[in-house]
Amino acid sequence: MAKTPIAVENWEFHPLTPERWMDYETLFGPNGACAGCWCAWFLMTHREYNDAGKEGHKELMRTLVHSGIEPGLIAYADGVPAGWIAFAPRERYKRLATSRQLAPVDDKPVWVIPCFFIHRNYRRQGLMERLLGAAVSYARRTGVKTLEAFPLDVDKKLSSLQMFTGKSSVFKKLGFKEVARRDSRPIMRLEL
Repeated sequence: MAKTPIAVENWEFHPLTPERWMDYETLFGPNGACAGCWCAWFLMTHREYNDAGKEGHKELMRTLVHSGIEPGLIAYADGVPAGWIAFAPRERYKRLATSRQLAPVDDKPVWVIPCFFIHRNYRRQGLMERLLGAAVSYARRTGVKTLEAFPLDVDKKLSSLQMFTGKSSVFKKLGFKEVARRDSRPIMRLEL
């Protein structure tokens, strides 16, 4: 039986900075959520990811954050870390450099939104849409010109683990347009 989500009065969205690192750890839990990924899967090659293990994934993110990079936003539900969205310039995601399915559409510089994570207590409340809207606002404020994503077309119930790239319907709702399709996966963009 599905757990009833916790009702939320106030949502806030903040970049992951060194001061917020403990909130990120709280959100991802002791095992790093998503099977210990710590949102490092796209940041590493296949071999690097497998060799690093959970602690290596966590250390990569900690190193990025403490070097001054803001790799995404944390959603807070009444002050409690509740969700996450990752985004960065395409070049930062090593795994995309070797993917045929997710290869560049053209030579335009883009920022990619590869991952979401929503804590089970806060699912089914539209948090994916809220996170995406906050990421779009952040991108506009920081001068990003184009956002790109490769969400799933969802027509059946999927596990939260399968939904880590997001739902295409949420992206469409916020103005993203399909610019390519590879192996049934849409590549979507929003020009800012």
